[in-house]
Amino acid sequence: MLERVLTRMTTWLLHHRILVIIVWLLPLPVLIYGYLNVNSVLKSIVGSNDKAQSTIVSNKLAEDFSRQTQFLALVSFHHDTETADDTRFNASTEKVHAAIASMKCVKKVTAYPELPIRSLLISKSGHTQFSIIEIGVPVNEYTQAEKCVAAMRKRIADLKRSLPLPDQEVLITGTPAVNLDIGDIVMRDTRKAEGTVILVALILLIWMFRSVAGAFLPLITASLAVMSTLTVVYFLGQAYRISIYVSTVSTMTGLALGLDYALLYVTRFKEELANGRETTEALVLTSGTAGKAIGGSGILVMFGFAGLFLPDLVFPRSVALAGVLSVFFTLVWTLTFMPVLLSLLGRAIHWPRWRWITNSHGAVDRFWGRWGRLVLRRPVVPVVLVITIVATCAPHVFDLKVKNPRHEIIPTSVEARRGVDRIIEVSGVGQIYPITVVVEIQDGGTWKDKKRQAKLIKVLKEVRTWPNVAKIQSADLLMDYSFTIMGKRIGFDFGEGFARKFISDNYRAVSIDIQAKDVDDKKLGDLVVLLRKEFPKSFADDPGIKTWIGGRPAMSWETLTMLVGSLATMVPIVMVAAFLAMALLFRSLLIPFKAIVMNIISLSTTFGILVVVFQYGYGLELLGYHGPPPGALSLATPIVMFCVLFGVSMDYEIFLVSRIQERWKETKFAGMTTADETRLTNEAILEGISRTGGIITNAAFLMVITFAAFVYGSLLPMKEMGFALALAVALDATLVRMMLVPAVLRLAGRWNWWWPGRNEPTEKT
Repeated sequence: MLERVLTRMTTWLLHHRILVIIVWLLPLPVLIYGYLNVNSVLKSIVGSNDKAQSTIVSNKLAEDFSRQTQFLALVSFHHDTETADDTRFNASTEKVHAAIASMKCVKKVTAYPELPIRSLLISKSGHTQFSIIEIGVPVNEYTQAEKCVAAMRKRIADLKRSLPLPDQEVLITGTPAVNLDIGDIVMRDTRKAEGTVILVALILLIWMFRSVAGAFLPLITASLAVMSTLTVVYFLGQAYRISIYVSTVSTMTGLALGLDYALLYVTRFKEELANGRETTEALVLTSGTAGKAIGGSGILVMFGFAGLFLPDLVFPRSVALAGVLSVFFTLVWTLTFMPVLLSLLGRAIHWPRWRWITNSHGAVDRFWGRWGRLVLRRPVVPVVLVITIVATCAPHVFDLKVKNPRHEIIPTSVEARRGVDRIIEVSGVGQIYPITVVVEIQDGGTWKDKKRQAKLIKVLKEVRTWPNVAKIQSADLLMDYSFTIMGKRIGFDFGEGFARKFISDNYRAVSIDIQAKDVDDKKLGDLVVLLRKEFPKSFADDPGIKTWIGGRPAMSWETLTMLVGSLATMVPIVMVAAFLAMALLFRSLLIPFKAIVMNIISLSTTFGILVVVFQYGYGLELLGYHGPPPGALSLATPIVMFCVLFGVSMDYEIFLVSRIQERWKETKFAGMTTADETRLTNEAILEGISRTGGIITNAAFLMVITFAAFVYGSLLPMKEMGFALALAVALDATLVRMMLVPAVLRLAGRWNWWWPGRNEPTEKT
């Protein structure tokens, strides 16, 4: 059915090719605009889901606590010789404060002594100080907050030379600044990787396609697929919060699959031309053969990504969106625009005819022919070799750990990261990752009730004694800086002064920031769990009070636990869907079963090597990382790997088995004996390896280059994903598809094509 649809569609496209070109090129300006601006709507920090406690806390803070601005920036001041007690240090600080406070996007600047807690804002040595900047932009206007940070940095840069202490270090950090800087890094690294891929791929494609004319076609369709994906993401990002990783996943997937599919399509087209067919006939046949393999592959890759829509979490759904859109647009551009472009080129696709290229390709084809005969003669040898490699690498997968990316993934050369390090120098790392608790009175009362105030203060006093709690900031923050005379408090009472920001506008809710001593992912997660257990207990005798535990640590814990919890459902569904799709595509039960087993082998081996490199730290220096071993993989890496590799593995499986099955169908005949069927199956396997071995390895080489281009990006998760995907594709295309798959097909013999109801051979030998 898919074959008939594609051949009819291609026939129509070729008859209306001028119209097709006009229709596809009309939106090109929009695609370019969306591609160039997509990073402005993507976020480095995304919530878990709308029902999660962390999201509820975030919404309550934004809607009910007008004094607790949603977007906070921090400005740090540092000097190696002078301190916060010196005149010039203070004069420079005040001048910067005045310049920032005068900006339209800045609501308020809180500094020492407005907040008279020295340990909170000034380091023990006195050489570092920071102040709090409240950014005055509408709720959830993340892009405006980031623009405000950029404007602050520019104003400080213009002011630098006129400061009383001109060599004082002044840095802007905080969540909007981190979002801004990570977005810039991702955009810069992605553009650099794209340039590298396009340049290297162009050179390789000239050899692979044996022509200059054909080499540009894959780059055109792959680039259009990436631009289409990111343009749709740009418009969706106006209404929804989407992860910054969408940019990387879209570019990786679009370029890799775009080059892959185009290589298969153009190679088959040239093969049909070489068989003496006219351009139109060759394209229609190519669409029904290579196009069918590409369509089936794309559907399976989309299944892999679509599995990430199942967890009710923003991050995996962002990755799923990127993957599904990338594959969809790659299929659209390859199957509709590619045949039109090829029809315009016709036999000029062979230009120029360089003899050395033709000879080298002949040598490659002969190599794969010899390789195929070797595998068919000794099928057990590849099986034993692969088992040995898998047995060596795969067991490490049981040590795999994941963690949510934190400030350590940002290069120390970036301003937001250096600012974070200064904040940690002042008040510890817990300041960067506070757990936020909201306690709300829902029976009509308020926190002006002295009894309820006393109850809350008692609870906070108890929590301050917990082993992993370093500091707590809430409405009682300044009460220790006052005293009582004759029953009257002199100084700050509950929720007064700076502490007023911890009370909601209607006085019905109070927020509490809890800083941990140990911010290890597991320790923070344990603290979140403990708070969610103990806080409701503490107010169990007051049914009018409701509590929620949020903040970034809670959001990270929710994302991790919900994602891990969904794997038991997600993985089987993806595998069953892939099995059914492949079974229907090949009309075989053994082929899809074997493909899934091979995928498990490929993934487990890759994960094992990834643990050794990125978790244990072996060889990390060669990838441009010089810090201590991370000890765990970034949460994004296994997610993206499972989806991309599950699809890509199926990709090569379909390329190889489609050609084998095509040959088998051409040669089989009624009344075959078992011996005939075995012989024809072996001939089909040899034909498939000979015809597709070069294509698969070439396509894999292009894909490895595409993924490897991201290894030398600045962010550790990007390095992990680039390395993991490049390694996995290399292993899958060589050890699995070119060694293990043909060996298993040879051993299975006629059972490869068994399908319920299909006639068996008439006699057995």
